[in-house]
Amino acid sequence: MLPHGFSSQGEFEDALRDGILAARNGSYALARRLLERAGRIQPYEARPWIELAKIARNEAEETDYLEKALVADPYDQQVRRKLALLKGKVRADELLPVGGESPHPESDAVVDAAAKRSFICPQCGSGVAFDLHSDTLRCDACGFERPVEQRRAAGVSEQVLDFVLPTRRGHQWAQAQNRFECRQCGAVSLWPKGQSALQCPYCGTHQLAESAETASLVDPQAIGLMEVDEKKAHVIVRAWLKKDWKAPDDLVQSVKGLSLRPAYYPFWTFDGALRLHWHCEVNEGGRNAASWTPRSGAEIEMFDDVLTPGYRALDGDLLGGILPFRLKEIVAFKPEFLAGWPALAYDVPLVEAVLQARGAVVQQTRRRLYGRVLPGEEKRNLTTGAVEWSGITFNHVLLPVWIGEYVYRGKRFTFLINGQTGEIHGEKPRDQVKIAAIVASVILTVMAIALIALLVFGR
Repeated sequence: MLPHGFSSQGEFEDALRDGILAARNGSYALARRLLERAGRIQPYEARPWIELAKIARNEAEETDYLEKALVADPYDQQVRRKLALLKGKVRADELLPVGGESPHPESDAVVDAAAKRSFICPQCGSGVAFDLHSDTLRCDACGFERPVEQRRAAGVSEQVLDFVLPTRRGHQWAQAQNRFECRQCGAVSLWPKGQSALQCPYCGTHQLAESAETASLVDPQAIGLMEVDEKKAHVIVRAWLKKDWKAPDDLVQSVKGLSLRPAYYPFWTFDGALRLHWHCEVNEGGRNAASWTPRSGAEIEMFDDVLTPGYRALDGDLLGGILPFRLKEIVAFKPEFLAGWPALAYDVPLVEAVLQARGAVVQQTRRRLYGRVLPGEEKRNLTTGAVEWSGITFNHVLLPVWIGEYVYRGKRFTFLINGQTGEIHGEKPRDQVKIAAIVASVILTVMAIALIALLVFGR
């Protein structure tokens, strides 16, 4: 007699096969009985519920079957996609074909943009800008101020990745220049790709622009407000230039062409969980009589606020030097926060960003895996296998960065300042003569100490 598991599996496969065949032949009542029987035999197999969803009599029944399939296999992307459609989370015309990508404009294309929002003083008609010291929209011409209420982003619902990734929005990015017509004066100007918060060069009005391209992108849900104004940024730069012993002594006095440009840059953050399968051998015989036995299992890792840049031009090495941002202090996005401050649309699409984030999470999990797997036991040949992801959500966040440049003896150097924390990191010239002298001094000091030790203890 076969063990119970084998008998159940055989009965399950027979019922599933016969149910699929009955459905193909149009015998839907018989197909439902057989497939539901298969589902009862193996309730954590997704296949019977997926086949039942194909012959469901109405949307409610189809939804019920697909939800049972998702319980059985939480990682089935096709089932998640169908459920998102049924529940109205995405529209059919937004979805891409499986494995397909949406078309992108040519890199030198120019698209028309119009003002989505103009920031005008209601008292005198001049432009207003967001003042980071008072958290108000302020008019410098007449002194008008209006508070801008802040709401912590903790109250903002993150977006479910599975509802956005299969759509055009998940694959598109800002790639075209914007031809912008000012709502206030009618002047037409050309702006770099993806710049969405801008100031008309003719009348000076701060405006939030939108084109057909940017309208199809994922809107920002949160923003980390700028806390470093231009005056403070200059103080930070001067202090930074002074404190590096490897830099030339005349660096501060000889710097020329110092420029600082603030902007809100796009980032992606991801939350979720992964299940990482592993295999290894464990010594069950002790040190004197080793007996290596194969073991396998899986580790579950929860991750929160994994940050991925959304703008390619941000230098990764420089950016790494000004991390972290205070992501727990970001607030819900409002257009008013961008009045008077440049902002950029992302050119790293969601589909690419999530791959980067997943890679970073897997790498971090693998680094910690040895200590977490079978702690206290002697292990060898620890390897990892399949990775399963679940419950991934994301946010499109705008974060403040100052980009700076300066010239020293004809060479240009770049640096970044974190607009939240004031952390600065960048390139500096190196005084090779000074470095060589200090290294030589250290070597001579070590040799002197060694010689003294030899004379004292060598007797």
